[in-house]
Amino acid sequence: MNRNLIRCIALSCVLAPAIAASGTAGPLTFFDDARRLIREHRAADAYQLLAQQELALAGQPDFDYLFGVAALDSGRTDEAIAALQRVLAQDPEDASARLELGRAYFESGNHATARRHFQTLVARDPPAAIGRPSIGAMAEAYLRAMDEPAARSSSLTSGFDFGTGYDSNANASTSDRTFLGVTLNPHNVATSSAFAQLAGWLDHARPVGERSTLATTARIGHRWNPDAGFVDQTIASLDTTLQLGNGPTTFSIGGGGYYGLLDGESHRWGANVDLSLAHRFGDGWRASALLRAGQLRYDNGFPGLSVLDMDQLLGAFSLQRAGSVGDFGMTVYAGTDDPSKSGSAFGNDRLGVQLYAGSRTAAGHSLQFQFGWQEIDFDDSAGFFLGTDRSDDAWSAALVGEIRDWPAAGLDLMPRVSWQNNDSNISLYQYDRFEFGLTLRRSFR
Repeated sequence: MNRNLIRCIALSCVLAPAIAASGTAGPLTFFDDARRLIREHRAADAYQLLAQQELALAGQPDFDYLFGVAALDSGRTDEAIAALQRVLAQDPEDASARLELGRAYFESGNHATARRHFQTLVARDPPAAIGRPSIGAMAEAYLRAMDEPAARSSSLTSGFDFGTGYDSNANASTSDRTFLGVTLNPHNVATSSAFAQLAGWLDHARPVGERSTLATTARIGHRWNPDAGFVDQTIASLDTTLQLGNGPTTFSIGGGGYYGLLDGESHRWGANVDLSLAHRFGDGWRASALLRAGQLRYDNGFPGLSVLDMDQLLGAFSLQRAGSVGDFGMTVYAGTDDPSKSGSAFGNDRLGVQLYAGSRTAAGHSLQFQFGWQEIDFDDSAGFFLGTDRSDDAWSAALVGEIRDWPAAGLDLMPRVSWQNNDSNISLYQYDRFEFGLTLRRSFR
């Protein structure tokens, strides 16, 4: 199903009844003229007619809806998005405006945001006019069409992040200066620092066959800590996933790896293979399961860290719900780290849960709260912890925002506040960490 056919579906099945129903009777007969022109596929004429009243009537939902449709169908996607966002700002339940906004994002090339609006409509499935398909059915048609090979082509997205902030414990270490009467190396004592970070990424997606997609992401980033340079990190990663199916149920297989430098020296690498299964159901619900097997290895230049080399296994189950203005979800997981070196005291079993809830506006601005807890039990078979079975409870919380197209078009500002606490029965591993940061993101499509 190609792009022109998608537009015809919306115009013939949704736009005409929605336009006919919008607005109220009155002396503003140009509303009726604009509706007629749009129904006659004369969007450019409708746009010119409505534009004469924009200064006087912008902000009125009836006008903004008609103006947004006319702007969209005459190729003015930016103006359409702005007008339709104003409609949803006053009435987030306006299904017709949400469908048109999704279509505008689709035409602008922002398929991720378009998909979110269409999925919201599918979850709600608003009632249809007599003899007409429902708006939810039309949104589902858009989603199917977007996933069909004829409508999908290989896509490439790139971008970079620049961030700065403050970290109260850049090396994630205890605040104690001694342990069992031994003075600790200053690098092993909590050190606060401002930080700056720069990262770039490249995302590529391409259809494979009729119902599958191969997605690859490459990323490289560096973080500077002026007052704790010994933990400056550079990390490069590459991940790829093959998703099979584009209906309610999908299966994915993927793999990835990363390589890290610490203070400019080769430090560690990791690799993993993932299998996952996901299913959409009900009113915006999605359930998924993940099984991951991986390895973690430290470079020979850090011989003292070879006891941390691990073969890893993780299983997780997630339940999420997406709504029109927000979403929430939870993930429970269990895993094990099996040391590759005999006698290591750092093998462990872990159990955890992560919760999140967020809200977003029609303009794409968002705010999300995250909370996590995990219990980690270590196997001290070698007596490294002096006969004590080490057990850690790790807590975390974060508040993350995203302000789209600010401070300038094409830039997104992302503030973040986070807190971590590692509560261990071995004092050497107890620490708190607070971080505040601001990140500017620039994406290119």
